[in-house]
Amino acid sequence: MRRVITVCGLVLLFATAAVAQTTAEARDKDAITQGEFAQMVMDIALGYEEATPDSETALEKLQGWGIAPTTWEADAPLTHRQLAELLEQVGIEYLPAKPDAPVSGSFVEALLWRETGKLRDYMARRLGHGFSANHVLDAGVDRAVSPSDFD
Repeated sequence: MRRVITVCGLVLLFATAAVAQTTAEARDKDAITQGEFAQMVMDIALGYEEATPDSETALEKLQGWGIAPTTWEADAPLTHRQLAELLEQVGIEYLPAKPDAPVSGSFVEALLWRETGKLRDYMARRLGHGFSANHVLDAGVDRAVSPSDFD
């Protein structure tokens, strides 16, 4: 009976290790680069209407707008720490459990869709125009014009 329990315990231990390794490999396989992240931001959060630029050009645009750090490289993997630092600058709080782990594309896509409003507001304030629902007030206009104001 003891052998059966020992054998079952070993089988369970090895199965758990195999599942953990498979999960880690799948996560690394879905990991995105900093350039791919820039492309996703342009597509999802900024509502980029033209054809999405390649990853280097997208990253250069985000860096030029002051969103992405100038130290980022288009082909470097994106980590949760880097993502958290960028989001904090925009006003989105994200506390990663594993800061040095690579970020998956599906995670970033879900996060960007959820926070689209905040990202658009940030861009509207940063560039003085944009897609923000309240960008008129952000630009210093004291009131919005309404058709009811017309004679």
